[in-house]
Amino acid sequence: MNRLKIVAILILLCFSKSSVGGKLPKAYEALKVYNYFEAKKLFEKSLKKETSPAAFGLSIIYFRNDNPFSNIDSAYHYIILCEKKFQTLSEKNKTDYLLYGLTFASIDSLKNKIHLKAFEFYKSQNTILAFDKFISIYVTAPECFDAISLRNNLAFNEAKTLDIYQSYESFVEMYPLANEVKEATERFHLTKFKSLTKNNTIEEFEQFLIQDPNSPFADEAKNKIYSLATQNGTIEEYHHFTKKYPDNPNVEYAWLTLYSMYTAAFDLESLLDFKSEFPDFPFKDILKEDIELCNKTLFPIRENGKWGFVDSSGYSVIPCIYEWVEHFSEGLAECGLNNKSGFINKSGKLIIPFVYEQVEAFNNGFSVVKINEKYGLVNKLGKRILPCTYDEIAEFSEGLASVSVGDKFGYINEQGAIVIPINYSKAFDFNEGLAAVELGGQSGYINKSGEVVIGFKFDWVDNFRNGLAKVKSLKKLGLINQKGEFVLTCEYDLIGDFKEDVVMVMKDQKYGFANKSGKIIIPIEFDYSGNFWLPLEFKNGFAVAEKNGKQGLIDKSGKYFTAKDFDRIEPFTEGLAPVMKKEKWGFMDEKMKLQVPMIYQSVKQFEDCIASVSKNSKIGYINKSGKVMIDFLFDEPDDASHFNNGIGVVMLDNKMGFVDLSGKLIVPCEVDAISKEQGSVLKFEKNSKISYYNTSTRNYIWKEAGY
Repeated sequence: MNRLKIVAILILLCFSKSSVGGKLPKAYEALKVYNYFEAKKLFEKSLKKETSPAAFGLSIIYFRNDNPFSNIDSAYHYIILCEKKFQTLSEKNKTDYLLYGLTFASIDSLKNKIHLKAFEFYKSQNTILAFDKFISIYVTAPECFDAISLRNNLAFNEAKTLDIYQSYESFVEMYPLANEVKEATERFHLTKFKSLTKNNTIEEFEQFLIQDPNSPFADEAKNKIYSLATQNGTIEEYHHFTKKYPDNPNVEYAWLTLYSMYTAAFDLESLLDFKSEFPDFPFKDILKEDIELCNKTLFPIRENGKWGFVDSSGYSVIPCIYEWVEHFSEGLAECGLNNKSGFINKSGKLIIPFVYEQVEAFNNGFSVVKINEKYGLVNKLGKRILPCTYDEIAEFSEGLASVSVGDKFGYINEQGAIVIPINYSKAFDFNEGLAAVELGGQSGYINKSGEVVIGFKFDWVDNFRNGLAKVKSLKKLGLINQKGEFVLTCEYDLIGDFKEDVVMVMKDQKYGFANKSGKIIIPIEFDYSGNFWLPLEFKNGFAVAEKNGKQGLIDKSGKYFTAKDFDRIEPFTEGLAPVMKKEKWGFMDEKMKLQVPMIYQSVKQFEDCIASVSKNSKIGYINKSGKVMIDFLFDEPDDASHFNNGIGVVMLDNKMGFVDLSGKLIVPCEVDAISKEQGSVLKFEKNSKISYYNTSTRNYIWKEAGY
């Protein structure tokens, strides 16, 4: 028999002798046969004298599930007691207790099992209270970290369920080390901001800034104050904002917006008025520069295929570096660079960068711009007040502009906000407070609030002018007022436009005239021949009236001035009316007396006491007495022009030039095209080259190389 076996037998014999009749051995024997009642009783009696092994046995009983005493917290209590007392035992006692399997390792093993079982038990309850209890009892358990994480997550979810800033605030205070603290803090600020500003009023945002000036939403609150304070986009609102909120970061933009609105026309009068009305404008250098620039008239020029601008003296003020340019509108000019469009001012400074596929000239302070085949709006500050998400944007009228997405239309205001939903199949400009819209194939009118004022009951409608609008129903035209009441019922085939407060009405190929009250003041008895040249409107108190193939004139009282001696007659201008007989034209006065003999192939009405007339297929000019002022040397232009600054356009061999009243050729007939620029300046095109000519000084301002 080897030595180790002898030692083990001796220990067992000693233990057996010393334990005969002892409580602790009996307790373990009872535990061995699952006699938990006896074991528990004996362990409890042994607890005082032999604390560590007795506590170990009790911990086992409480740990197990197969007895009525099962309780994981009690098991933990006794294993901790066991561990604590075991550490104080002598080596002899520790050796003696090997019989019960009591070692540091067995204690640690049971403790870990208790930790895990306790964690699963409290985890199954899945409540903050349960996790808190586990954390408070099982301080040293490795699972404590998981319990803390799960507890924090539960608490955070509860805070999110309540979703009020107080719940997030409480969470952060109670669990400052939680992983969710960052998100909880963000939600705290957000929900507090929303809660304290739920009514979206200026007063609420002001109070919010007082209560929480360091909030991450402080800037948003300031922006909201700006937005609400200027929601109608009026000059008065912007100025009031700058006075009341001088520290708001939007003050600079408010001033510049006010300035661009007030001076949208960009003329000297509006700039000087602004300077007088707003002496507190902080950007006086901008105002000073603009006053200087607005007086400049600039003209697009081309050099070596690139474009720039010259002033009215022909001096180059903006170098030719652009791929294309357009005329200045409201102080800014469209120009192109690298196949992109932007805007410069009259000093050549880039105001809106070259980022757009297409831009339109500024109108009332706004420009329509295009990106990725979609349209948006920018103001003169370059701010995109409407994103490029629309298929169409019309010009602003009365503060609103129609926009479309797909085949639906609505309206935006000058702040870029949708104020009338995009619901209509067609939408037109506002005029006199109403806009024509179409829905379900029928047309009606809405006001600026989007309310239907005149129902959808017409096949077609026109804009209101002077309180009246043309409408169509069952293929007939009528007139309504702004209440939707008929002034003229829908029974006419054609209704003209009001001129001199009278409108032509026609049915069954007969026409007459009505006034704004809808009264037919001139009977519908005149023949409508369909001649495009027949002016069916009043001019200088008269209108052409045709009956039985003959024309005469009629005044608003209905008095008919027969023209028996003439085949055609047109309204008076400067006291004379063109008349025609046997394809020859002349002029008669208001007494029906011929003042200029009928010897011309064609005539134009008098303007500034001179009229162009044709003879032998050549154009000349006569005065009101019929005297030839300029001889018949020129071809007849497509659209005969009138004299300006004592000179007029003439044409010869499909080329244009200028002649003065003496007949002297000021500019030879060698120009291909002439267009009017600003003031007395004209643009000439010749052989694809351009030049500018001042009709006042009768000198060229600038010529392109090769002109």
